[in-house]
Amino acid sequence: MYKNRMNARDTFLSAGQVKAEVPVSISESWSRSLSYKIDPNLRKTPEVLNQMDVHILQESSLLYHAYQSIIPKIQSFIHTKYSIMLADHKARLLHVNADHQLMELLTSFNAVPGGVWSEELCGTTAFGTTLVAGQPVVIHDAQHFCESWQNISCAGVPIFHPITKQVIGVLDLTSFAEDFPAHALVLTQTVAKSMEMEIFNQLQIHRLYLENTFLEKELSIANDLLVAIDLEGQIVRSNDPITSDQQEWCNRFDWQHFFQSCQEQSDLSLLSTIVQTERPLPFSTDPATGRLQLVYYKNRLIGTLVQMRRQPSRSAKIVEIADNPSQNRGLPYKGTAKEMVGKSLQWLGLLQKLDKVAGRDMSVLLIGESGTGKEVLSQYIHEHSLRRHKPFVAVNCAAFAHDLVASELFGYAPGTFTGGLKEGKVGLFEVADGGTLFLDEIAELPLSIQAMLLRVLQEKQVTRIGEYKARPLDIRIVAASNKDLKKMADAGQFRLDLYYRLNSIELKVPPLRERKEDIVPMAEHFLGAHRHGSFVYRLMPDTMDTLRLYDWPGNVRELKNAIEHAVVFAEDDRIFPWHIPDMIQESTKKIEDSKRLLQPTPLDDERTQIVEALNDSRYNYTKAAKLLGISRGTLYNKIKKYEIT
Repeated sequence: MYKNRMNARDTFLSAGQVKAEVPVSISESWSRSLSYKIDPNLRKTPEVLNQMDVHILQESSLLYHAYQSIIPKIQSFIHTKYSIMLADHKARLLHVNADHQLMELLTSFNAVPGGVWSEELCGTTAFGTTLVAGQPVVIHDAQHFCESWQNISCAGVPIFHPITKQVIGVLDLTSFAEDFPAHALVLTQTVAKSMEMEIFNQLQIHRLYLENTFLEKELSIANDLLVAIDLEGQIVRSNDPITSDQQEWCNRFDWQHFFQSCQEQSDLSLLSTIVQTERPLPFSTDPATGRLQLVYYKNRLIGTLVQMRRQPSRSAKIVEIADNPSQNRGLPYKGTAKEMVGKSLQWLGLLQKLDKVAGRDMSVLLIGESGTGKEVLSQYIHEHSLRRHKPFVAVNCAAFAHDLVASELFGYAPGTFTGGLKEGKVGLFEVADGGTLFLDEIAELPLSIQAMLLRVLQEKQVTRIGEYKARPLDIRIVAASNKDLKKMADAGQFRLDLYYRLNSIELKVPPLRERKEDIVPMAEHFLGAHRHGSFVYRLMPDTMDTLRLYDWPGNVRELKNAIEHAVVFAEDDRIFPWHIPDMIQESTKKIEDSKRLLQPTPLDDERTQIVEALNDSRYNYTKAAKLLGISRGTLYNKIKKYEIT
């Protein structure tokens, strides 16, 4: 077969004739190679990018990242005699995976990352020919136009953009001609399809990230028009209903060319991580018209936010609504901090954000330590939303056994489970239909359930286990976690697409130790729950100091428990330090002792030492005398001397 293919190539080069057994894709490529004046004796590609350019290409390439995700999963199926190579739409190699002798041969050709293998440079190859043909191509040994790489055979498969359907790269399987497998094309096509699915998943994540960036920006503007546009020039989100006029305005500008130039500019500054995201509108000569913000995800440009001034009449109308929140979305206007306990800047800032978010029907992710009050905040969001008259359902995802989570959340049909309810069960999603579902500790959901949850959120319908009929669902999700979900997603412990679906708005809930000025007002609020008529518990000054000094690792929940403890042991309406749990007293005493070591009490201030010893011992004279290192009788005399009552 090799001799036949060699004779066919020689006949073409010498006489310009094509034998019948030569595939059309090969003969057409030979003709193009002649027109490009390719030297049949070319020994290597004449163009290789430098390492910096290769790094920039890899970091900004959807192809490369999809390849990196797929290859480890199929590595065991790829024989060591094969090489898997990836090239972009310009036939620039992004990655080469080969072993030993084959790698040495490929390196001698400059078939290395950065090598350019277009037909214009190298003649008939799996990379360049596949890109031109737009379809899979197999090139056996002598079918290569250049003689230098006729001892290898290759299968090239185009990779298509899952949305635009344009060819964005080539996946190639290469081996020595004698080792070339009969199933080479099928194997390469399988891997290419897996890459296209991975690219689609990445694009979905990019869209969610672009939407989330839009929603965060929307909260910070008052009257301007804000539009999110993806790399294809399509409007993803707008703070006005998307109309045909808007899309027509968007279509009049060449967004793809604009994004390409922006990516090239950002590529130059990628290694130094300096990327200018804010810039004037490219389609307006008046800077006052608005601004454009480029949106990047992991160093890859994924779209832009366009912010423009509205027409005056439209602006006036929006300002009027914004200045009177009671008319906006039918919500009762309430103050931000008045209904929640706390006066620290962190707390007041969080409440202001909650007030803005509550009226917008979007998912919210609350991140904070255990006991910071995330469920209370989720109820606040619900009660200040349009859904306030519908159910609020709180679910602790960590409380379910893994094999019961799906049935609890999504419900099940009659007869699905042995021992289950005969009539089946309505899931918590359906119970919360029309209202708000609070998913606490969402990081504890198994990955399989996360996939089911993502499907429900995307399709806005739920299917009970054991049924095939999907039920429409109108629900708002507020999720909460005490873990960093982004880090978990990067580590493969949480679905990245679900993370971006949940955190349309992500709010950090500060721990109690970071807002010390809220501790006493909150403690007094909890004491107020035990008020009986005119009888009101009071925090003594020393008690306030003790509460402020403690770090509260259990946050608000621990503070509430401490106040409950104090109420039980209080003799009257006064709450002294010794009424709060011993663990808190011991912790604060250690802190006070360390402060004394750093700032010793003057020796002549004997009265202060005695008062502190009495307080520390709860006025137990024997213990106080022992702390002071004196006898009990001496202590009595000094108490009388200093008139300590």
